[in-house]
Amino acid sequence: MLETFGSIIKEEEIITIEKGILTNTFVLENLGSFPGYYGANFASQEKPDAIFLVTAREYSAEEVFRKTHEIKKETGISFDGSPASISMDKKTYFAIRVRTIDGFESIAELQKHYADHGVVYARSKKLEGVAVIQIQKIFKITPLKEDIYKDEECDMYYLKIDRLLNWEDFRKITNQVRNNLSVSAFDAALAVIYGFEVHDMIRIYSKTISEDELEMLHEKYKEIIQKYF
Repeated sequence: MLETFGSIIKEEEIITIEKGILTNTFVLENLGSFPGYYGANFASQEKPDAIFLVTAREYSAEEVFRKTHEIKKETGISFDGSPASISMDKKTYFAIRVRTIDGFESIAELQKHYADHGVVYARSKKLEGVAVIQIQKIFKITPLKEDIYKDEECDMYYLKIDRLLNWEDFRKITNQVRNNLSVSAFDAALAVIYGFEVHDMIRIYSKTISEDELEMLHEKYKEIIQKYF
């Protein structure tokens, strides 16, 4: 298994949370991590998928990971905290993306712990709609086939491509892939993984996709990218 650092860029629907948080702070919830797979986003559930604690300034990846490590060590709370940026309506907000928490009642407690470690939060703001989100994270992946990798996280795969794509080009290329290939439902996002080289990837999420279908997807993406550029 390869454990390394990188980032994911994806599109999600988000909404402001106004209850169960520290007074006059800005917290967002995503309404479904994989809209391309499920076909629709879901309303708030009893247990949140991902929460974004919006901060007053950008904190580096090292700062966020260190603070998260210290909080977990001090409290014994099991959760994942990663640096994130959220772009919507020509504005960018910086945040700590929190996952795998027990429920909404845990948000204020985690906010307090991060504040104790020096995090300053942005003031409350109402926001709702589709945003482009970039998350920096640690990847744990293993090779599945040539230039195809499987994530330690269930149902997640990565297809290596030979160039950097911006989000708009990626969205158009993915639409063409969907229109020209009959493959099980999947959600796609952009990824970059750092090793001895910089590896541009397409992240695929699917509960039903086969290895043969992954190869078909990989070949179709490469074919359309080559034509597109």
